[in-house]
Amino acid sequence: MSHRFVWSLLFLVPTLCLAEANVSSSVPKNPAAYDWSTVKTQPEQAKYILEAVRSWRREENKNGGKKLRVVYFHPKDRQPLKDHAKRWDGIMSDIQDFYRTEMKRLGYGKVELGLERENGKLKLHQVIGSRNDDGSYTYNSGSKIRGEVFNALKAKGINHREETILIVCGLSRTEGKKVTIYSPYYGMGANHIYGLCFTADMDWLSIDGLRPDPTKTILRVKEHRGYEPFTLARFNTTYVGGAIHELGHGMSLPHNYATREESKMGTALMGAGNYTYRKEWRKEGKGSFLTHSSALRLLVHPLFSGTTKQSKDAPKLKYEKLNLAHADGKIHLRGTIESAIPAVAMIAYNDRENKGQRGYMVNKDYDATTWTSVLSPENQFRIRIGDLRDGNHQIRLLSVHANGATVTKRMHYSMKDGVPDFTRAKKEIVSILSN
Repeated sequence: MSHRFVWSLLFLVPTLCLAEANVSSSVPKNPAAYDWSTVKTQPEQAKYILEAVRSWRREENKNGGKKLRVVYFHPKDRQPLKDHAKRWDGIMSDIQDFYRTEMKRLGYGKVELGLERENGKLKLHQVIGSRNDDGSYTYNSGSKIRGEVFNALKAKGINHREETILIVCGLSRTEGKKVTIYSPYYGMGANHIYGLCFTADMDWLSIDGLRPDPTKTILRVKEHRGYEPFTLARFNTTYVGGAIHELGHGMSLPHNYATREESKMGTALMGAGNYTYRKEWRKEGKGSFLTHSSALRLLVHPLFSGTTKQSKDAPKLKYEKLNLAHADGKIHLRGTIESAIPAVAMIAYNDRENKGQRGYMVNKDYDATTWTSVLSPENQFRIRIGDLRDGNHQIRLLSVHANGATVTKRMHYSMKDGVPDFTRAKKEIVSILSN
């Protein structure tokens, strides 16, 4: 990432034994062999990571990877919405272009979301709800719809346990400019092998609707509350943006929040980016962008990587060293790992607790900033976490492996008046190193 760091500190390596976690207020002072100054910026990291991925992947192992399965579901007593195939071909092509453009901007070259196509058009697996009429479906019907979709795919020889599936539900009604939506709308339970997400189809939904609207059309839209006014452009930004956001969850991407430096580009897609998608087309703002942490996870996902090489193999990650320190207004997270499947990058999600339902404090991850590191030839990493704030925090330290797998470890700390307390993290580090 393009934050200004005090890079002289990155030449230092921590030491840590199983008996006592080395958590300190200053950075340990042992010289490191790897020249960390060569990976100061996000573009430098991308170049290094891409080389590591290509070295492991090797061209001869490319087998096409996987394709996203897009399903169009509608009740037995209703037909698909008007022009649904044409509109969703346009929507998914634009989503594919967004990812392609963002991966290139971040230095990863031509990396493309794999889509199933027939005769050059998006392939939609049509599933007709066989048990229930239109009026019986609601936002909470996900499990019911999921079961019908899985059965229909199984009949085609498609194993849903090894697929990433986007279910587009024809569960809305349009009366002129009045739109009622009653579809499941979320992503769930995903990793690099399996993922599922729901989105909704509406007659007014299209890529053209994201562009400036000379007619100044105002829709009245009802989803979870009463009817609300939406311009046509805001409607399409919200619901096309919602589709790509939920697809992100279906591909294992969690929420994250733009760092102060990243926010200069706009809104993180996996933050509130579903509400800003393509706003730049209308000159209404900077729109949505992909954070480096999200790009790293997509880079090795079989939907993007072009290979399923060892995708089912466990990484068998083990931490040899792990150190947490505070200096120069940043948290320094450093360590050494070993694994059966090489890790190509490390990500730290720094997530502050927020009030949840009934007043309980929880880590909701919407405000989790992300910080990345390469792995040196000795499998060492160096992460600097900035934008620090007072409060209780969870750090989710995640290893990104070449086959698409990830492994997450958690540490907790509190901060008051700019001074961190690593007491709890110290105990957690001991546990991480002993496992």
